[in-house]
Amino acid sequence: MRNWELSRRRLLEGLGVGMACLPLLRATRSYAQAAKVPKKLIVHLQTEGYRIPAWLPKDGPLVGPLPDSTSPLEEYKSELIFLGNLGNPRFPGCARWGHGSYGQIFTGGAVDPASGNGKEYWEPTVLSVDQVVANGIMKTAPNLTRPTLPLEVKVGGGGFPGSKRCFWSGPKQPVTPEPDPYKIYAQVFGGKPIGMADPAADKIIAERRSLLDFVGKDLERFATRLGNEDRVVITGHLQSIRDVEKQLSGQKGTIGQWSGDPAKPIDIKANANVPMLLTLHFELMVAALRSDVTRVGTMQFGDATGGAIVFDFVPGVPRMGNGYQPLRDWHDLGHRPVRAGVADGDDKAKVDKWTMTKFAELLKLLKGTPEGTGTMLDNTLVLWGNHMEDGSTHGAVKVPWVLAGKCQGYFKTGQCLGNSGRAINAVMTEICNAMDVKVDAFNDPMFGKPMPELRA
Repeated sequence: MRNWELSRRRLLEGLGVGMACLPLLRATRSYAQAAKVPKKLIVHLQTEGYRIPAWLPKDGPLVGPLPDSTSPLEEYKSELIFLGNLGNPRFPGCARWGHGSYGQIFTGGAVDPASGNGKEYWEPTVLSVDQVVANGIMKTAPNLTRPTLPLEVKVGGGGFPGSKRCFWSGPKQPVTPEPDPYKIYAQVFGGKPIGMADPAADKIIAERRSLLDFVGKDLERFATRLGNEDRVVITGHLQSIRDVEKQLSGQKGTIGQWSGDPAKPIDIKANANVPMLLTLHFELMVAALRSDVTRVGTMQFGDATGGAIVFDFVPGVPRMGNGYQPLRDWHDLGHRPVRAGVADGDDKAKVDKWTMTKFAELLKLLKGTPEGTGTMLDNTLVLWGNHMEDGSTHGAVKVPWVLAGKCQGYFKTGQCLGNSGRAINAVMTEICNAMDVKVDAFNDPMFGKPMPELRA
């Protein structure tokens, strides 16, 4: 095992590329004597809640069709646990200031009352669940390139930290996500330090070439040392790298607004490119997790109000607002979800359904990736989170979450627990324990007690 890891790392270092250029192979038959495939965690956050009647299934086993907003997940419902009405008892402003729970939602713990604007956007005083899990993993896998891969689409900086950051490595220590897929590509595939761009990677993309054009033959020769199953896995993984590169180097003028930079034809600030950026980030995250660059990936989609995203790219949703904001952004949708007197005017339900389509896209990537004796989804847990019940109420006392993936048999999927009466802390306790990071009660001794109904 040590010789294999050493030769693998030396090969990649000699080629000047990142660990993600080779998938994790040590759990296939060729390396059956080695450790099993590691577990992985993905945490996703969006804002403004959901139109619950059109979104939440009936309590109990997921039999029969899912509601309209969650119907894109129908193919994967045996892999899902819907959670509704989860409490967030440690956030002091849940009844009125739901937007402010954005920064605290994945800690479920105490906040600093001197932070934020005095009535919301308080900053947490404890670590978020992704960081707790990542810290636990790093104790047993110190050779991972990075503890987490934090990504974002349309969040940005400025404002109160509690309105822009939801992952925390400690008090006053928000985790800053990366919005630029070109930098992510350079870091994951090019092996560049976190936060640094890679002019060489930009040049490759600008010239419509592939990193693998320079190292592909070396990797192919390396693959000849492997068994048939490993060769199939490595071939599929390298093709996924080429697919990502193809999207990153897409022709200008065909992907919404062009950035003006020939090395970066996708403008990451253009509203029209939001769907493509989400897809790219999911593909890059899956590649990084598959390659064991990290075992925890996080995604922020929008900030505490979602005001930077206008949903006119969703069919049937207009560009102009419905009386709350000038444009039909997430904040306008939350407060004025339905256009009165308009047939099929429930725009919020349409957007909820569209986000579930993106969720299904992520699940398809995971389920379509062979890993060990199954798929990557078998070894992964996805927490698809929100910090509010419904934007029109401004409340965060009935939080809606979805878990996906059995995490190597830990979770009892295919069910809805819409009225469990439990807190988000209890769910995060089970997430930590599923990821083999022992926690008795996540960030609260009372509300964080285990939730055995989630377990298989």
